[in-house]
Amino acid sequence: MRLSEQQCSIIREAAAENFGATANVWLSGCLAVWLFGSRVDDAARGGDIDLYIEAATDNADEVIEAKLGFLVALYKKLGEQKIDVMIRRPGFKENLPIYQVAKQTGVKLS
Repeated sequence: MRLSEQQCSIIREAAAENFGATANVWLSGCLAVWLFGSRVDDAARGGDIDLYIEAATDNADEVIEAKLGFLVALYKKLGEQKIDVMIRRPGFKENLPIYQVAKQTGVKLS
């Protein structure tokens, strides 16, 4: 994985601050955030930070507000870089292949 422990910690904290009330909490009691894509591959170079989060709310306004706050926090703490955040709402019935890829090939950061 091509993120430092400090970067992972920043991502976890920003996710908890912004999605805490609207994110899926798993059995561990922690917010689940996955890193997927090229940053998971230690042999790759460059690449954006691809993150996957499952929201607990179906309210689009709440999800958008949380996503924007999350990105602002990441840019402030990690610096300006390409960050993609994929959020799945519970009411979205389609199980898109990208959701499966993110969870199967990704690394759970929390």
